[in-house]
Amino acid sequence: MAEHTAPRLGAWARADGIIGVVARVADGQVTLFDPGQRRQLTVATDALEQVPSAAAQVTVAVAVPLPHGLDETDLRRWVAMLTDPVLRHRARQALGDEQLDAGVTLPEVTVTATPLTDGALHCLCGAVTPPGDSHAGGCPRCGRQPTPPATPRSA
Repeated sequence: MAEHTAPRLGAWARADGIIGVVARVADGQVTLFDPGQRRQLTVATDALEQVPSAAAQVTVAVAVPLPHGLDETDLRRWVAMLTDPVLRHRARQALGDEQLDAGVTLPEVTVTATPLTDGALHCLCGAVTPPGDSHAGGCPRCGRQPTPPATPRSA
């Protein structure tokens, strides 16, 4: 990173082929966590390369038949299983092993990411800093590195 300064928690960086969120900074070492691959890497601060990021709205959509009274937590877990191909495969395999119908693993999921161009800074903690507010000290709620809005592309 620039001048080997320690990045702020929540910033995105790259090292040794992994792109991850800065999850720990201590004693000249930085730990990156790759949330997609669920892996971590600890390297010296000077081994990092900053990765640009921009705020986006991610939408997961799936059409499923829902019974009256299904708990929201159970619905979230079902949708998570459908969204993650590894979890979907494992569920399908477990149902097959028990000679059960794998219908609950069949609904197709669409995932879309739309850049946010609202001018606000967005943080992992959910805080939104309005345009024009200072963020030199990080997120005003938690201190992590907020992510800027996407910059509009010129035509």
